[in-house]
Amino acid sequence: MDYTLNGDNVEITDALRGFVGEKLAKLNTQGTETTSADVTLKVNGTQQTASGTLRVDGRDLTALAATASDMYAAIDALVDKLSAQLRRHTQRQSGRSK
Repeated sequence: MDYTLNGDNVEITDALRGFVGEKLAKLNTQGTETTSADVTLKVNGTQQTASGTLRVDGRDLTALAATASDMYAAIDALVDKLSAQLRRHTQRQSGRSK
C-alpha cells in the first residue's frame, strides 16, 4: 500500500515513518485491499494528534483525529479507528448482492 505521511509541527523521523508503515500494513490483512493512505501527524502543545484517510474500492474512509500524550499512542488509536471503519465497509460490501 502506498501512503503519504505529513507532519504539522512535527519532524517525520525514520522511526515514525516505519511505525506508521508497519501499522498501515496490518490493515491489509482484513481481506480488503487498501490502495493508499494519507496520514497527518500534528503537535499542539502537549497534545499529539494523528488523523488519516484510507482509499478503498474507490471510496475514502476518514478517521477523526486521535489524540494522545504520546505520538505512538495517537498512531495506534488512529489505526484502530481506521480498522473499525474498514471492517464496517467490508461488512457492508459483503451484504450487497453482486
